[in-house]
Amino acid sequence: MNRRRLSFSLAVLVSCLLLHRVVGGGLVFEAIILGTGYPHGLLGLKYSRRGIKAAMERTPAKLTILIAVPLGMLAITYGWDVYALIFYFGLHHALSETYFDNEAGSRHGSWSKGLLVLCIFSGYLSATRAQLGLGFVCDAMLFITALASSAAFLLLNRSEFAERARLIGFLNNHSWALIGPALAVLAVWYPIDWKVIILYHFGFYGLLPLVKQGMLSDSNPRTFWIEGSVWNGLGISVFLVMVLFAAVWNVQFLFSVSYQCFLALTYMHITWSFLISPGNPVWIKRLFGQGSGVPA
Repeated sequence: MNRRRLSFSLAVLVSCLLLHRVVGGGLVFEAIILGTGYPHGLLGLKYSRRGIKAAMERTPAKLTILIAVPLGMLAITYGWDVYALIFYFGLHHALSETYFDNEAGSRHGSWSKGLLVLCIFSGYLSATRAQLGLGFVCDAMLFITALASSAAFLLLNRSEFAERARLIGFLNNHSWALIGPALAVLAVWYPIDWKVIILYHFGFYGLLPLVKQGMLSDSNPRTFWIEGSVWNGLGISVFLVMVLFAAVWNVQFLFSVSYQCFLALTYMHITWSFLISPGNPVWIKRLFGQGSGVPA
């Protein structure tokens, strides 16, 4: 069981929502995104070196990287960068949360996992619908899908509700079955910026060893926490200084370039997570192979 995962997920998410509420969705919030996003991607690359090397020994993985690199460059060049990334990250987020703990299986197997992926993905898109501009019909369909798939997932696993200990364990292992549709409902009154969810992703997975036992068994825990603190602290500081330059001296070029590079890095990070992360369906693992490293 992942201890306190539900409460921890809620704490990180509420903190991100409050931070967005306090500083707004402007340059300061984006500086925090960049300051935590670069370390998330670069440290993930560092801890996944062996996994990437192993995956690259397979032809499908090589082809995926060869295709993903130019697509990532095109995305940040031709103006559909953020819009496409909202969907791509949403899929990454849904898979990561669903396959967070592959040992916490369901007796209904792939049906149950598929419903949870659909629940989280549709809930995320419904919550961020104000930025997508898909229209009322699509918005309504996403909202209904989020609630219906959550209900179906919980109904399919209703046997887990028989005992308090099993119920707590089930909710800890599948917390976004509740959080996803709850965000969709919240967004009816309070539109949610997709960057809030990506900041949650950076924060939650950066602090993942707090709730996932044995995750650092092959690493030096002290080094992990020191590196995370230094890289994130330095990253946030650097980009807040860039925001200051942009505001006082109207020098926005450096921040804009950094933002576009962050988008490209995020595209690549999500793509290589399909190659190496344990947080993927079995068919993706079979297609690309897996390696060691910190979950993306």
